[in-house]
Amino acid sequence: MQRLTFWFEYGSTYTWLSVARIDALAQAHGAQIEWRPFLLSAILKQRGMVEGPFAEPVKGRYMWRDLERRAARHGIAYRKPTVYLPNTLLTARIGTLAAVQGWCEPFTREVFRLHWTEDVGIGTDDNLRRALTAVGKSPEQVLQAAQSESTKQLLRAATDEAEALGVFGSPSFTVGEEVFWGDDRLEDALDFAAGRLLPATGR
Repeated sequence: MQRLTFWFEYGSTYTWLSVARIDALAQAHGAQIEWRPFLLSAILKQRGMVEGPFAEPVKGRYMWRDLERRAARHGIAYRKPTVYLPNTLLTARIGTLAAVQGWCEPFTREVFRLHWTEDVGIGTDDNLRRALTAVGKSPEQVLQAAQSESTKQLLRAATDEAEALGVFGSPSFTVGEEVFWGDDRLEDALDFAAGRLLPATGR
């Protein structure tokens, strides 16, 4: 079983579905998951998508309805948040620090849960403090460490690595150099990691 890397942007809508589903699916596949936050906005801006992929009204309306349908299909709690897009920079820095220290998964789950089920917005002081407290961390200490230059550089490096791999959206999953994009490709990514899909050809 190869390691699967879960690349995610805290401001991504569909990522909530993967955050809610990935643990049970990974256990069923016997998979190891590496949680890696990155800044999708930085990649999109380089491609001229300053307002994000769902700025167009018709596409945006579809996204919200599709999220509702997929959450219902998978039995995932869902409440449309009041604020979209949230400011995720500080959350991403904390998530990056958490990834290095080994507590990114529980922190990220709680950040998303608060946002998508209680409307406690990602990026807000309330969300961050509650999520940090829930995983047994001191908010003051973590918030200070997250603002350090070393943490900022780690997040930039993670974003550069994601882009170099060909990641262009969130959620994305990589197995080696193989990229799978979207919550609806999570199962495919796990099957590939388990060797149940043929390797890519023509490379």
